[in-house]
Amino acid sequence: MQDRTDLQSNRYHLVTQQQIGSTQLRRGSGERNMAESYRIIPDSRRVETEVDIRKVRAAVLAHLFYEDQVEYSKRYLDRLPDGIDCIILSAKEEILAQFPSDRYIKIKKENRGRDISALLVAAREAIFQYQYICFVHDKREKSPDDREFVELWRKNLWDNMLQSPEYVANLIDIFERESRIGLLVPLPPHQGDNGVWLKGNWGGTFGLVRNLAKLLGLAVEICYDAPPVTYSTVFWARTKILRKLYSREWTYSDFPDEPMRDYGELNHAVERILQYVAEDAGYDTAVALSSTFAAAFILQLKEEADRMWERAGSVFGIRNYRDIDVYGQRAETIRQFQKAHPDLYLYGAGSAGKDCLGMCTLLGIVPAGILVTDRKDAPDEIEGIRILSVSELGISDRTGILITVYETDYQNAIINSLDRMGFYAYMVY
Repeated sequence: MQDRTDLQSNRYHLVTQQQIGSTQLRRGSGERNMAESYRIIPDSRRVETEVDIRKVRAAVLAHLFYEDQVEYSKRYLDRLPDGIDCIILSAKEEILAQFPSDRYIKIKKENRGRDISALLVAAREAIFQYQYICFVHDKREKSPDDREFVELWRKNLWDNMLQSPEYVANLIDIFERESRIGLLVPLPPHQGDNGVWLKGNWGGTFGLVRNLAKLLGLAVEICYDAPPVTYSTVFWARTKILRKLYSREWTYSDFPDEPMRDYGELNHAVERILQYVAEDAGYDTAVALSSTFAAAFILQLKEEADRMWERAGSVFGIRNYRDIDVYGQRAETIRQFQKAHPDLYLYGAGSAGKDCLGMCTLLGIVPAGILVTDRKDAPDEIEGIRILSVSELGISDRTGILITVYETDYQNAIINSLDRMGFYAYMVY
């Protein structure tokens, strides 16, 4: 165990467009690649284009429920570009009353089903009057502990769908110029300093999504190992890709009564099926990022990455990606070595010994002790693990020794000493 993406210029972007990641979906004996395409879109200037969005039939549909979030939502909705209709859907008259009828179309709905019933039931008759629609909804934390996460997620949803009039116009321009794009969605949720991505999480809906796909007659493969990129009912879409979603006559009774569970309901299945609806219609899904949001998010990720590397270096001695691979190999080797020799000792109390002790802690392994050549000036223990001289150790089949020093000469001296003493189950960390 001794340690011996094409970039292309694009008018939608300030600088570049890049295929950032990909997911492999298995189909029979072959594979098809479903790349998650990321679009960074200018939000402070209109790109040069021949597209006149005033001649494009487009609408924003906003489901609003929380009265204390109306002001936040209105900041985005009030600055939509000319020619874009705005439809407010709510179960509360007091919210609808805050939007003047000469500027907004208002639809009263039942609360059952929340934003999903707003999309599938209340807005059904309006949606197909348009070529493109954006659907957004408000969001509020359920407890103070969720505040930071929800604030970041809400900003992600609204900024990346409706950042500015210029941004909306540029986003619609993507549909007009990129014939393969059918659905534009925000980033998967990211939990700030906790570094938690919900990307790759079915949220207990995999079976529900597959059943819903069958109900809608979708001819796409939905694989557990290739989770979706849609995690909220917030998106821009070509309305024609949604027709199979409306092939069923949805009613409010299709949705669960309140209080609704956080996971595993029809609502959560609809959120995750959107990209498969687009795929079935022959269109791709892309993640849309406003240039302002992208810049701030990249800085946030850099700061998080810097902290992670600092911790990885100080605790485990990991300095780069190669070290991570080496660390993984070491971890598996230690597991197997400890399985064969349950009484595991670390030989060395320096930095290498502390690195190895940290790894053992992560692996759930408690060393039987830390060995030193000479107990003189050595402490009695390190992090609760006793220190003893190698001369105090008896030889048995259960005894395994990890030599945890970095200097090659010192390693060789320890190996020669263990050989002379009759130890045979040892290895260099």
